[in-house]
Amino acid sequence: MTPSITCTRSTGKESALPSAKRIVHGMIIGHFIKNLSPAKLPFFLRVFPTVVIACGLIWASFNAVYSQSPAGSGNSSKSVSGGKSPTGSIVAQGRLQPTKGILRLSALPGDRVQEVMVQIGSVVSQAEPLVVFESAKLKSLELQIARLKLDDAILLYQNALREAQLAVDTAQLKLRSTEQMQKQAESNLQLVGRQSQILRSLDEQIQSLETIRNNPRLRGAVGSIEIEAIRSQKISAQAEYDRSLLGATQATQTAADLVAQAQSVLQSAKQAQEDLKANPGYLPLEKQIELLQMQLDQATLLAPASGTILQVNAMPGERTAASPLIEMADLSQMTCVAEVHEADVGLVRIGQVAQMQSASLSRAIRGKVSRIDRVVGASSIRSPNPLARSDFRSIAVWIQIDPEDVPLASERVQLQVEVSISP
Repeated sequence: MTPSITCTRSTGKESALPSAKRIVHGMIIGHFIKNLSPAKLPFFLRVFPTVVIACGLIWASFNAVYSQSPAGSGNSSKSVSGGKSPTGSIVAQGRLQPTKGILRLSALPGDRVQEVMVQIGSVVSQAEPLVVFESAKLKSLELQIARLKLDDAILLYQNALREAQLAVDTAQLKLRSTEQMQKQAESNLQLVGRQSQILRSLDEQIQSLETIRNNPRLRGAVGSIEIEAIRSQKISAQAEYDRSLLGATQATQTAADLVAQAQSVLQSAKQAQEDLKANPGYLPLEKQIELLQMQLDQATLLAPASGTILQVNAMPGERTAASPLIEMADLSQMTCVAEVHEADVGLVRIGQVAQMQSASLSRAIRGKVSRIDRVVGASSIRSPNPLARSDFRSIAVWIQIDPEDVPLASERVQLQVEVSISP
């Protein structure tokens, strides 16, 4: 008697059985059929047990992957590659990440790590030292030497300013002295000019005496000796006047030249003083100190912001390269970036509630849609389902995780999750 074989449709509850049971069931059925008399069965029934066993093993292995979901999710029948669930929710793959992103800090290549001052999980504040390099000591010594040179240069500059001020004061005194000499020479020239009046008076006397002498009536009143005496006096006065005028004129010209020279010296002294004030000699040293300070700052890797250390890729003694040494982020706010199929993104709205789950999470986390990107691109997150399509095009949907779920989400940064967006 040939036993009858009944095949029934598996329900959702049956699909949740452990994979080992499914394998055993398939093997029992196949073994039962195989033990039948080969002579009484056609060829296709003789090979049928082997096919059943192979299909049972494949089905059990695939179903073991799909049936793994967080406790209480009950969504093993949802598509993990994107699309809609039977309840109408939009299902997609997403990734948990800090809202402000991950900071990847690196250093200039060629340096050597001296000390790592943080570890994974450390909470740091802004400008807190993270990694110290060996070049820090050398740059610190160079900076100290440059500052000493700057102090000496400033002292020399201050002395030069005092000397420039002294030169200006001396030039001003010299100018006042020469101006006084000029005034005296001009006064002497005026006095010499008054002597010309004496000469004119003597000329008038000589002319009067000659007039009297030429008068026949009064010829005897004036003698030639008197006229000659006055003429001699006039010659002597003229000679004295010429000498005084020449001396006064030369003195006036000399004083004017000295005044012009003093003014030129004063102008040169003031210009030198202004140039010295406008271009201090220690400015290049200040720029050098700024450069050394920047190099010293680069010799110590500082935290650009407050946050938590996620990864440390540095060890004392290692040479620095272009790769990041420290990865850190602000975990006070978390976001899930879901890749929604381009055909479903039109159903997504800002403020919609979303649920995220994964086998790595103790429970599902929730959030709300905060942003929908405009750029459509190829999907970059592969589904855990090996039969799911990976060549579809998607749009990034940003989901802000609820504050009460942030601590749980922050424990699994970059975790791939299954996202279900409620309609």
